[in-house]
Parts: sequence; structure tokens; C-alpha cells
Amino acid sequence: MKISLVQMSVIHKDVAGNIALLDQLMSQAVNNAIDTSGSGLGELVVAPELFSTGYLFEHPDEIHQLSESIDGKTVTSLIALANKYHITLVAGIAEKRSGNFFNSVVVVNESGLQEVYRKLALTNVDKQYFSRGDELVTFKFQGICFGIAICFDLWFPEITRLYAQRGVDVLLHPANFGGEQSLVISRARAIENAMYVATCNRVGIEEMQAISGHYCGGSQIIAPTGNALIQADNQQALLTVELPILSGNKPKRVIGVPMLDEALCINAVL
Repeated sequence: MKISLVQMSVIHKDVAGNIALLDQLMSQAVNNAIDTSGSGLGELVVAPELFSTGYLFEHPDEIHQLSESIDGKTVTSLIALANKYHITLVAGIAEKRSGNFFNSVVVVNESGLQEVYRKLALTNVDKQYFSRGDELVTFKFQGICFGIAICFDLWFPEITRLYAQRGVDVLLHPANFGGEQSLVISRARAIENAMYVATCNRVGIEEMQAISGHYCGGSQIIAPTGNALIQADNQQALLTVELPILSGNKPKRVIGVPMLDEALCINAVL
């Protein structure tokens, strides 16, 4: 199967504009494939964290006013795009739920909303705007087991290891970051958990009075070997790559050692 990463230059506080931009970039990928026999658009497409709103705000009310329920216009528009391109779409949104606000990722396809993941590891910025999520999310697509982590989640190895224990083959990682540490960490997580890690970052700048964000791009898919299947530069782009055939029935191994068996033995000793 093919996966596409949409590395967007997110338009600050413009939900409709960002949905239109996502549509435009996917349309260009489809047309380029027709015109030039390029990679085209994958069956599974990943957009960045908070792709529709941006990440930094002067006051929490700004992002709260842009937040929507999962049956709101943003998710409805994403489902429409999934139908238009016949894809499964994974994208970060600002979610309003029962009076609380979450940094969330939705999974939609032609049938509608399939999953919602709410960020577990909150940065100091997140804590100003959002409540913490409380569960991991996995889903199957074309026989492959996927998990979801949002940006800073990847900095905590416990989260990724729990996904490994649940048999995740590919960890989808929508993100908004400016430093390249996350790119290094994603490589480590892929190696130590014998899984693919697909990081979809953004590009662009957000300037606030107290803080500014310069987003570095570098979206990538790292194989369990630590090798990059594909990696973007610091420009807006849509990248598509075909994943090797995966089998979720094989036990996970790290340099030949059964990873989860060894982890259980170590836990028993400690």
C-alpha cells in the first residue's frame, strides 16, 4: 500500500483555507501522477497536527473558538475529501468535546469517521489550550495495524512501546515541530520497537508576542531498520511512498531478539 504525507504550510486560524489547501495538494498529486507517472496519492494520507487551525495563539480563546465537535464542518469536509479521492485520511484537528478541548487526530474514510485519538503528552503550549487524552488508538487498514501518536507523544518511549505490545506495524505521527530532535527520536522509536514511524510535520512560521514557531518540515517515514523510506525538505510538499508488504503475525524482533519476550523478562527481574 502507499502512504502520503502532506507537509503543509498551514494558514493560521483559517480552517476553510487549510481544507482547501489540503484538497489542492492532493489534487496536484493525482494530476502529476497522471501526467508524469509519478507516485500519485496514497490509499492512506496523513496531514499534520492541528492542520486546520495552526498551533500557537495569543490567548486560549482563539483556538477554543476554532475548535469543533467531531461532527462539525472540519470532519465533515475531511470525509468529503476521503470520498473524493477514495482514501483513508488521518488529520489533526482542534476538538471540542463535553466542554473540554483536545489536540486530536481523526481517521476518516468514505464511510465516515472511524477513530479519534487525543494527544497524551502535552507540551507547555498544549497545556494552555487543551485537556489530556486518556487512551491509545489502533486501527486496521489493508491488513496492517496502525497506531497514532501526536508530536510530543513520541518523546515518551512508554507510549510507543505500548503500541508495539498491541501489534502496531506503522505508527502515524502528525506533528508541529521546529527542531530536528523529533526526527532523530522517530528513528530511535522505529528501531527499538520494530515498526515503521511516519512523521508528518508542517512548514511555515507563527509569530506570537510571547513565542514564535518556525516549523522545519522534514516529514519522513522511517523503517524498522532505521532507514528513511522517504524524507521531505523544508518546503511545502506531498510525498508518497509504497510500504513493503507487512505481516502483523510475525513476532517483533530487534537485531534478531524477540523484543516483547525480552521486555517481559526484564520487567520480571526489575
